[in-house]
Amino acid sequence: MTRKTFLAVALVLSLFGATAVVAQTGAGIQNRGHAPTRPDGLGRLDLRVADADGRPVKGAQAKLSSERPGGFFCETWNSSDANGVAVLPPLHVGKLKLVVKAAGYRTQTIEVAPGALSQPVRVTLARA
Repeated sequence: MTRKTFLAVALVLSLFGATAVVAQTGAGIQNRGHAPTRPDGLGRLDLRVADADGRPVKGAQAKLSSERPGGFFCETWNSSDANGVAVLPPLHVGKLKLVVKAAGYRTQTIEVAPGALSQPVRVTLARA
């Protein structure tokens, strides 16, 4: 792509908004999630947080808790960046519960299947 073409595309996007660019929060960002390969194995959540219009939600706080066999409990947390992406530190995976909250939005609590960690988990937050 020539420099002139690039500048023309950038100008068009700035004039008409970037809604097409943010239609899928975190699009084009490499998946850093990892599903466990065995029961009680390690996994990592790659979270993508957006609002109802598909715009990334910056600063959303995510906490993933894991109830493991034998009464063990693990939890990990992180906040989303400007792209709505939060990659949480790895943890031993059991029964998973994800809580996502952000200022001005309703808190969302969901159960996550361990196998779902192999792909980004997408959460859409509704305005409070």
